[in-house]
Amino acid sequence: MIFLASKIKKLLFFFLLIITSYAFCDDQTIPALSSRNAQFRQFMDNLEKSYMSEVRGIKVVPYIYTYTAAEKDTIISIAARCNIPHETLALLNDYSSTDTDIKNATIYIPAAAGLFVKEEPSSILEKLIQIRFPDYKAYPSIQLKGKKYYFLQAERLTPTERAFFLDSKMASPLPEGILTSAYGMRESPITGSMLFHKGIDLAAPEGTPVYACKSGYVLSASSDDVYGNFVILQHENNLQSVYAHLFEIEKKEGYVHSGSVIGYVGTTGLSTGPHLHFEIRQNGENKNPEDFLP
Repeated sequence: MIFLASKIKKLLFFFLLIITSYAFCDDQTIPALSSRNAQFRQFMDNLEKSYMSEVRGIKVVPYIYTYTAAEKDTIISIAARCNIPHETLALLNDYSSTDTDIKNATIYIPAAAGLFVKEEPSSILEKLIQIRFPDYKAYPSIQLKGKKYYFLQAERLTPTERAFFLDSKMASPLPEGILTSAYGMRESPITGSMLFHKGIDLAAPEGTPVYACKSGYVLSASSDDVYGNFVILQHENNLQSVYAHLFEIEKKEGYVHSGSVIGYVGTTGLSTGPHLHFEIRQNGENKNPEDFLP
């Protein structure tokens, strides 16, 4: 009888855990990430229950708390204080980088560790995770901010996915190069007339490797009379980088990491000598690459 009662008690506990895990807490706002705060202690209690369910293979959707980020808070510092992976926090809040400025922002904090897969992905990282888990709709889900998220408890980012998440800085597309033409109005070296130069020109020996300035995927790899052989990479935050006049294209499709070789310096198209024409576009508009490069 004692054994049976103990068994029933355990089953009842896990049944209640599963049922209650699908809802927000009655008092879901955490004023401060401190053990002195009752809501934070409640959060930690629910987090412990979720880790227990993880060990026993029970799929749950975590309680979701809210917290207003302080001036010195970062995604990593909040995740560390709450004892959850920073990717768990970032994916639920639609943050594509650990460097995102979250000062005074309302942060959603889940009381469990895992990956959130958004039904309609809006970033490269979200798309990569959705591709890796084609059966993600079989997992528990929640509605938040008008969007649907599926929770994959205990899952973590792969090295490839982590590279996209941690790659927030932009690197130089060439190991070495001389700036021969800046962004803006200039006298065309081909026609002699004044035209707007949409990027910058970096002179380098033919065959010099051209690197992806940031992680992304190949949006286009083609050739035309003006740009010659060119590659366009799509990055996070509606950002694109353009590499033109290439001697040869190395990467024609798929995802690339920052620093990957995508081609080699050439003088194809309208060019007067070996160089890389490099552009940055954001939301469809050309920007000065010098404002983005280190």
